[in-house]
Amino acid sequence: MNLIKWQPSRNILNDFDLMIDNIFNDGWNLHTLPGNNTHPAIDIKESENEYTIIADLPGFDKSNINLSIDEGYLTIKANEEKVSDSNGRYMLKERSMRNYSRTFSLPDNALDSKVSAKYTNGTLSITIPKSKEINKNVKQIKIN
Repeated sequence: MNLIKWQPSRNILNDFDLMIDNIFNDGWNLHTLPGNNTHPAIDIKESENEYTIIADLPGFDKSNINLSIDEGYLTIKANEEKVSDSNGRYMLKERSMRNYSRTFSLPDNALDSKVSAKYTNGTLSITIPKSKEINKNVKQIKIN
């Protein structure tokens, strides 16, 4: 008799919840389902002078986290590759490579040139100052 390891498959209800969540998502509120590790947990808060994004990235080294801003979008990427161990045989291996990526559209009043970040004890905190005035370049198009 052979012993076959049970590997749980995704639940149809989780897939349905994710589909409904994607339909009603407005960009800021990306939810993750319990047991879904495709995205780190993130909080976004607003004060009078700034926005703050707080991301849980436990176990990542600061050098493996990358923040970038491109054309009004802030992207958080974290990559980690586990070194394989040649001693012994794994009976269960759940910790291997982890890659996270989240992209957020910045509000019009965000000062993307003055964004700052710090990483302490597995928590990434990103501060995005607000501009006093919204700089929108509105171009009127004449209809022929």
